[in-house]
Amino acid sequence: MYYFTSTINQLFFSADIPEGEKNKMIKYLEFLDESGVGDIIHDEVAKDYSKGGRTPYDPYRLFAAIIYAFSKHSGSLRKIEESISFDIRFMFLLNNNKPSYVTISKFLNNVVVKHYNEIFFKITSNIFNHYNLCFDDCFIDGTKIEANANKYKFVYKPTTFKNKLFDKIIDVANQYFDIPDWKKSFTSKEVASFISQMLDMLNKQNIDIDTLQTGRGHKIPKIASDYLLLSTYLIKLLDYEEKDEICGPNRNSYYKTDHDATAMCLKEDYYSGLGSNTHAAYNLQIIVSKGIIMSFYASQDRNDQYTLIPSLNIFKDMYGFYPTRLCADAGYGSLSNYKFVTDNNIENYIKFGNWSRVISGDVYDLYYFDENDYLVCLNGKKANKTRYYEGRHAHKGTFLYVIDSCKYCHYKKYCQNSLKEKKNYRIFDVNIDYQKMKNDVTKNLLSPKGIEMRVNRSSQVEGAFGVIKQDMDYERARRRGLESVSLEFMLTCLGYNIRKLFSLIEGKAKTDYWIAPPDLKEETIPQIDFEKIFKKKKDKGLNASLRTNYKHKKGR
Repeated sequence: MYYFTSTINQLFFSADIPEGEKNKMIKYLEFLDESGVGDIIHDEVAKDYSKGGRTPYDPYRLFAAIIYAFSKHSGSLRKIEESISFDIRFMFLLNNNKPSYVTISKFLNNVVVKHYNEIFFKITSNIFNHYNLCFDDCFIDGTKIEANANKYKFVYKPTTFKNKLFDKIIDVANQYFDIPDWKKSFTSKEVASFISQMLDMLNKQNIDIDTLQTGRGHKIPKIASDYLLLSTYLIKLLDYEEKDEICGPNRNSYYKTDHDATAMCLKEDYYSGLGSNTHAAYNLQIIVSKGIIMSFYASQDRNDQYTLIPSLNIFKDMYGFYPTRLCADAGYGSLSNYKFVTDNNIENYIKFGNWSRVISGDVYDLYYFDENDYLVCLNGKKANKTRYYEGRHAHKGTFLYVIDSCKYCHYKKYCQNSLKEKKNYRIFDVNIDYQKMKNDVTKNLLSPKGIEMRVNRSSQVEGAFGVIKQDMDYERARRRGLESVSLEFMLTCLGYNIRKLFSLIEGKAKTDYWIAPPDLKEETIPQIDFEKIFKKKKDKGLNASLRTNYKHKKGR
């Protein structure tokens, strides 16, 4: 008996979209009309109307289908084409038209690329306006994703090789030209000028460089060999200058298959463990409020510290103002970021480097400043600031504070624990501005509002990255180049917001995140127990007993 090839008794298959899903799609299209993003698409598409004919697709419905596709899966163009052909929700959005992946790619390149920041702003701001949401509390975080590049085709900035090449150029050029002692580097134009002048010298001596025979058994004049040697140095210098130009001033590496990708250590390393090898990658930043991504930023920086200010500037360019309150993890805690946040009247909830150890009571400040800006150590001794002490100069922006007579201090063991040389005095190199801002941040983070911001940061911004990576399958860039990756990341973030929009339409979305109760008390830092620290013995490790009981046998 045939089970799978039996005759079907239906004349037509019913493939209509369910009524509930259809209502959501209609509200989704009405929302896009309300956002005003259609005017942007119209202005770009109208340029093609002047050439005659008609477009082979509805650009507005195609845009709606693309954004919906990014909210449902990875956003691969071929996967979008497949969804358009077989998913009835996409058939409804496109009125059963089936554009190919080539058409989708052309639409993105010709229409969306030019206005992707404006498109993102219009749709995201309309979500907040439509549902009367407030985005005073904002949270920033970043992640690194692997670039679409050959992992073995990396190039580092040739700084060391370039300096060695300059030394060789000086050795040759000094024999024919007056090179100043301070001159340690050259441009390719300067080396080419040396070669041109040496060629004139060869012509005056009636030496034809083109007819000279080089190699074993052929001896050529010294000036001719130096001319040829300097020519090879010029070719190498041009190669180094090209690599320097591709790297730019703010990074030290690039990849041959994606010049904008930078060598970074990723959290997941499929070679040999966490952060043990570098990969071609981009640093992606998002600012989140109410679980919705407010702005995005694709960067080449390997450290989150340098991405905060550009991310906030992008936020302001979109919305016209900075966030009221900002919370971030310790990777963003630096003096420049604290100054920027303070100067722009943003309430600072950005953790500093050793925040986790401070809040757990593992470390304790070795000093504090009184009302007269005197440094007071743990033993109660005061010190005034100075720029110089016994041959030691303060760093830029810092001052030295010297505490004398530490020989019999009860806290000396703890205070000088990190110093290689234990002395009878202690020198603190302190940036007063950073210390004061750090104290203000500590008060903010320990307050009830700070506790609320810390709890919501871990659930909102880190939760957003979790959805993007796991549910939306975005763990590796598919396009090459910083501009293309920025577009791709914008579509991914917009897809995440559309997921949130459909949850809001269904009434399932969570926008009322945890709020600190009125009776919540301010958190306090536990007092450090110095006696316990002094008595604590250093842990020798799990195998300490095995090492001490092991007897080495000679002859093995």
